[in-house]
Amino acid sequence: MSYLPVNGLSNLKQRRSKMRKTTTALFCLGMLTSVWAGQQSERASIGLENIQIKGDLEKRIHRNFDRLESERFQPIVDKGCLRVPQYSWPGDMEGRTILSLAMLQQAGERDAKYLPKTMEVVPGRMNELGYFGKNYFPKCDEQQLSGHGWLLRGLCELYLDRKDPSVKKMIENIVDNLVVPTQGKHKVYPIDPTTRAKGKGSYSGEVAGVEGVWRLSTDVGCDFIFMDGVIQAADVLNRKDIYPIIDEMVARFLEVDLVAIEAQTHATLTALRGLVRYAEMTDNPELIAETEKRFDLYVREGSTENHANYNWFGRPTHTEPCAFIDGFMVGYQLWQATGNTRYLEEAHRIYFNGMGHGQRANGGFGCDKCLGSKDANLYLSNPEAWWCCSMRGSEGLVKAAEYSFVQSGNTLMLPFFNDATVAFKGGMLNISTAYPYDGSVTVKVEKAPESGTALSFFKPSWAGKTAVALNGKSVESAEKDNFVSVNAALKAGDTLVYSFKQEPYLADTHNIHTIKGYQKVYQGPLVLGAMTKKETTLPKNAKLKWNAQTKEIKLGKLKLAPINDVIDVMYDRQTYKRQVLWKKN
Repeated sequence: MSYLPVNGLSNLKQRRSKMRKTTTALFCLGMLTSVWAGQQSERASIGLENIQIKGDLEKRIHRNFDRLESERFQPIVDKGCLRVPQYSWPGDMEGRTILSLAMLQQAGERDAKYLPKTMEVVPGRMNELGYFGKNYFPKCDEQQLSGHGWLLRGLCELYLDRKDPSVKKMIENIVDNLVVPTQGKHKVYPIDPTTRAKGKGSYSGEVAGVEGVWRLSTDVGCDFIFMDGVIQAADVLNRKDIYPIIDEMVARFLEVDLVAIEAQTHATLTALRGLVRYAEMTDNPELIAETEKRFDLYVREGSTENHANYNWFGRPTHTEPCAFIDGFMVGYQLWQATGNTRYLEEAHRIYFNGMGHGQRANGGFGCDKCLGSKDANLYLSNPEAWWCCSMRGSEGLVKAAEYSFVQSGNTLMLPFFNDATVAFKGGMLNISTAYPYDGSVTVKVEKAPESGTALSFFKPSWAGKTAVALNGKSVESAEKDNFVSVNAALKAGDTLVYSFKQEPYLADTHNIHTIKGYQKVYQGPLVLGAMTKKETTLPKNAKLKWNAQTKEIKLGKLKLAPINDVIDVMYDRQTYKRQVLWKKN
C-alpha cells in the first residue's frame, strides 16, 4: 500500500493504517454490492490514510476540528469531568465528543489534543457498572440508551484507530451491564402513536413519561440511536451473543409507522445507518431494501427543500444537522450497496446544501427553520447546536473526505469531486476541481500508478455532454451506470481533465408537505437563493445563465447564488432572510 509523503504526514498515516481495522472503511459495503447487485463491481474505500483532502472540505474539517478543541469541549481536569450540561441525556455529549475527535484524528491531519485527558476523566463520571446515569433496571430510560448509542460509537471508532485495551474494556462494560439487561424489552418499545407525546420537545428532547417498562423521550424513536451503537459494538467485539438483542430492535424499528408516530428524523436516519451495517454483518439484503423504503420516505416527507430535515416527521419546527449528516451517509451507503446513483445524487445535494448551509463560521453546526414548510425563505434558527450537531458534523465531514475515492479492482472511482492528493496503486495523483460550481476535474500525475490502472468519474443526472482529455488531447472513455471510465496509461507529468456541461435549471419541490406552486433553481447540486426583503418572483421566461467568475445568476437586480456560504459570512440571525423558493409563472 502507498502512503502520502506530504506535509510530514506520512509516518502518522502509516501508523494509523496499521492500527485501523479496515472494516471501518464503509463497512466493506463493496462486498454487499458484488453479492446483491451482480452487475456492479466490488467497491470499497481506499482508506483515509491514502487521502489528503484540500480546498473547501479541508477548510471545513480544520475549522470544525478547531471548534471541537475550544474550551467548551475540553475536560475540566481539576473537577474530573467534561464541560457538559447536567441534563437528562447520560453519556450523550461525552459520546458525541469522543466520536467527533476520534473521527477527526482518523483523517490524519493531527491528533486530538484533549482526547487523552478526556478519556482519563470519563470513567470518573460513570456509575459502578461502567456507564453514565442511574441504573433504571428493570425499566429502560430511552434517553440514557440513546446517549450510550453515541458513546458506544465513539469508543468503537477510538478503539479501531488506537487499539487501546482500556477503551475496549469500556465497550465491554457497557455491553454487559447496559445492553444485555435490555434483552426482551425492545420487543415492547411503545410504537402506538396514541401512547407517544405529540407536539412536545424542542432543540433537546426531554423525558415525557413512562409507558410499561419504558421511560420515553419527546425525541420519539431515539431508542434506535442506541441500536446503531450496539450494532457497531457487536461488530468490533465480535459479540454474536448480542445479535438477538439487535434483532429485537431491528424488528421493532421495522414495525414503526414513522409518520404516524411523528418519529424524530435524526433517530430514523441513525437507525438506517445501523441497518446498513447490520445487513453487511449478517449478509441480509432484505435490510437494504427496508432501508431504501424508509430513506425514500424521509426524502419525501422529512427533508426540507434545501436538503436539510424536519426535526420530526410532520413537525417542521427546525432542522437538526445531526439528522441530515446521517442522511448524507445513508444516501452514499445505499449507492454503495445498490449501485443506484439517485442515492448518490441525494448525498451530493445534502452535502452541498444541508451541510453547506448548516456549518457556521466558527466550524460548528447550527439549526435553521424548515425551508418550504411555511414560506419561500430560508432563516437561521439557532447559531450553533454545540451540545450535539457540532460533533456530528465532524463525522459527516470526515466521511465526505473518505467517500471521495473508491476502489473497484484496478479502478479509482470518484463518486464525489474534492481537491486532494491521493495515493493509489503505487501512484500519486493531485486532483483539483471546479465542482460543484462547474463540471471539471483535473488529475495531475505526480507518480504513475501501476499498469492497468483506470479512473472512473461520476456523471450526475444534471451533467450534460462529457469529455476527457489527456495532455490536451481527447481520449476515449466509456460510460456505464452513470460513471465515465478512462483506461489511458498514465505517466508522471500527465494531466487528465474530465469535464461535463453544467447549466442552471429549474426543479419542482420534493417534499409533499411543502407549500404548493413553487420551484427551485439549481446549479448542478447547488440550491440557489437570493437575499430579498420581501418575496419576489423570477422574471417570466427568464434565461438562467451561470457566471462562473462571480458564481451567481444575475436577473436584473436579483442575484441568485449558492446558499453554502454561511461558513465564511457572519450573518445576523435576526435579519437573515434568503428566498430560495420561487412561484411558478
